[in-house]
Amino acid sequence: MASSNATDLASHDAAQVALYAPYCSGVSREEVLDQAIHLLGKGRVEGQRVLKFGTPHVFELRWQAGTSPQERSSCDLSFPQMPEVLYSFSVPTHQLVLWLMDLIQTREGGAAPDLPENFWRWLLVGEIPHNPER
Repeated sequence: MASSNATDLASHDAAQVALYAPYCSGVSREEVLDQAIHLLGKGRVEGQRVLKFGTPHVFELRWQAGTSPQERSSCDLSFPQMPEVLYSFSVPTHQLVLWLMDLIQTREGGAAPDLPENFWRWLLVGEIPHNPER
C-alpha cells in the first residue's frame, strides 16, 4: 500500500509541475519547480534578508495557496524580531511559486534562504514582478 501512495504522490507532483510549468519557466527549471511545488504545500518558509552593511533580518512567510496557478494565494510576511511588523497580501499562486523557486536556488548556492530582489521591490515600492524568461 505504501508504494501505491508514493506512486499517487509522484503522479500528483508531476501533474502540478505540468500545470505550473508554463507560468514558471518549467522546462528550463523543472527540478526547482518540483521542489517549489512541494514547498508550496507546506504553507510556510523561513529565511533571512541581509541588508547591505546591516545585520540579517529573519523572516517567516506563510500562505494559503490557491489551487491553480492563476488563483490568488493569501500571504503573511512577518519578522520574529519585530512582531509589530506584518505584511499581508495576495498574489497569483504562480507568482508565489516563482518566488519560492528563487528562494530554493539561493539555498542551493549555500547562502541563507532569501526571497528574490524582485519580491522585496514589489513589497516595498510596488514594482511589478516579471519573469525574464517569459
